[in-house]
Amino acid sequence: MKTFFKYCLLPVTLLLGASSAVMGQAIDFPTQPVRIVVPYPAGGLADITARLLAEHLPGKLGGQTVVVENRPGANGTIGAMLVARAKPDGHTLGLVVSSHAFSRALMPRLRFNPVDDFEAITQVTATSIVMVASAELPVSTFAQFMEYARNSKEQIVFASAGSGSNVHVFGQWFSDMAKLGMLHVPYKGSSEAHADLIAGRTHITFDTLGAVLPHIRSGKLKLLAAAGPKRLSQFPNVPTIAESGFPDFSADSWAALLAPKGTPAALIAKLQEAVAEVLARDDVRERLEGAGAKAVGSTPEQAKQLLRRDEQHYGDLVKKMGIQLN
Repeated sequence: MKTFFKYCLLPVTLLLGASSAVMGQAIDFPTQPVRIVVPYPAGGLADITARLLAEHLPGKLGGQTVVVENRPGANGTIGAMLVARAKPDGHTLGLVVSSHAFSRALMPRLRFNPVDDFEAITQVTATSIVMVASAELPVSTFAQFMEYARNSKEQIVFASAGSGSNVHVFGQWFSDMAKLGMLHVPYKGSSEAHADLIAGRTHITFDTLGAVLPHIRSGKLKLLAAAGPKRLSQFPNVPTIAESGFPDFSADSWAALLAPKGTPAALIAKLQEAVAEVLARDDVRERLEGAGAKAVGSTPEQAKQLLRRDEQHYGDLVKKMGIQLN
């Protein structure tokens, strides 16, 4: 009987020992500065979000420094590859936006898997996408734009922050769905795209609300529609594209924090908890809202599901539209 109980208790003893090891590992983290790689230029929403985390995370991680490193290029894949190849010890993380999820559809020869080669920590933010027009265009509403676009002798031109960007995919998707045959003109970032749109050299663009809000308020751009499933709380009288005759159109964006594949679950849990606590701060939420984003702080499982959802949905759209970067 004693032998029986001895062997019955053995798995429990092993489990407790394993738990202690994991807990010890979690307690020992971080042991050096934590780096958040942002695969996009400085000054954008992803960069702003990462720097907010870097400002407040040290207080949740034993005072250890958190630094932001911008590694833009190749539609975000240069920085993402750096994270994928980093040591899976929690000290190198990546803050990516939704275009990351479908980057393999854009680049079939991509040397990493944007979903499977990463551990998802949390969805940090959700961002509303809007459709805006140049103030030079003689329309003020979505309905007026559609009438103008269908009757105009000139081809409608939509600007984007670059080939393969969210804006490119959203614009091409809408053009195909509405059968407008719009011409896509890519730029090296949103700032250049907005400058030409304001000057009237292009007609419309899709972008995050935060990116275009100052131009809407100044009258340089006209807000035509919300691209997401719901109207904007800031502009409740502006309709969604879905309710304006295109029920299957719904575009949104997000930012998520990722770690290299193989990062221990205990470290993922510790980082998720730390980020969630930062995002619960009123001042952080207010600063994000001011930039046009909503704090989320999801579980790792929810973040992974989001990545897979957009990999499938937008990946299929990209292939259908024939958008490729290599």
